Amino acid sequence: MLKKIILTTLMGTSLFAAHQIEVNVNDKEVEGQIRLDMGRMGSMENTYLGARFLNGDNNNSQTISKPDPLMEVSFMVMRDVRGAQGLKFGLGVKGEYTKVDGNTYAAIPLGVEAELRLPLNTPFPFYVGGALYYAPSALTFKDGDSYTETRIHVDAEPIDNGRIEVGYRKIDTDLKTANVTYNDAWYFGFRLDF
Repeated sequence: MLKKIILTTLMGTSLFAAHQIEVNVNDKEVEGQIRLDMGRMGSMENTYLGARFLNGDNNNSQTISKPDPLMEVSFMVMRDVRGAQGLKFGLGVKGEYTKVDGNTYAAIPLGVEAELRLPLNTPFPFYVGGALYYAPSALTFKDGDSYTETRIHVDAEPIDNGRIEVGYRKIDTDLKTANVTYNDAWYFGFRLDF
């Protein structure tokens, strides 16, 4: 219980320093994420430090009967791609922690993220983005064996720095004893950039 209070307090106080807040929901789950733009606080331009909380539900997993929330911290560098207008590409590392049916799971996946502003003549911009993160058994700890996360999303930005998002995510938190799909779901949400 004390861990949950400390984590909630840290995440709540971090919101006041956040440069990007994202909330995604579906009929069974809530996912919250914050990112701090380290370039605004110093010389680390295009570098982001983040945290995420996903309250997984067994209805979006056919291999888990009682998932605990997935908690994450992340570090990513994302830059504009030269010669490709509107395209951003990033490299990142995450720290993941959860319990899967009583098994303790931790992983440090490495991955890539990309986002493209679509060249459409519309009243407001549209974006398409995705991410792929993977941790082999050498970067998976406790009772875990591997971690794979794939995500794709489409965003519309009807107001400056405010996006509406529709996306799909699949997260596999494989154990040494079983292949586990922690989450396999569509979601919608919003993102605010400060």
